[in-house]
Amino acid sequence: MQLTRKSRSLIRRLVRELNRNKVDFLARRADLKTRIGQLQESGRVAIVYGGIDCDGGRWDNRVSEVPAIPVAVERWHDRYEAQAEGPQWQTLEKPSVAAGLVEDDRDLAMEAFEDGHSHVLFA
Repeated sequence: MQLTRKSRSLIRRLVRELNRNKVDFLARRADLKTRIGQLQESGRVAIVYGGIDCDGGRWDNRVSEVPAIPVAVERWHDRYEAQAEGPQWQTLEKPSVAAGLVEDDRDLAMEAFEDGHSHVLFA
């Protein structure tokens, strides 16, 4: 099979696209292990998380403690993402710092209604 100029160009573009968004999972896991090592206390690390559900309910500063190993943190993250109904966020913290956080819950749609503002929920 003879490669034409056009087919070579398409192959180059395809290879470039395939390699553009490559994630180095081993490097990401090594970074996670380093971060956990910096934040762990008594073999545990705190995950501070929040999000907005499909009905406009917002929560923030909820805390879960997990063992200070990458597998436990990744498993928690996977379960949290599997239950997502909207945007969610999480960060790792020291358990002593996370213990001082105050959990916050709000109903954004009801607040907008009570204030007389229009509010739209996008899916």
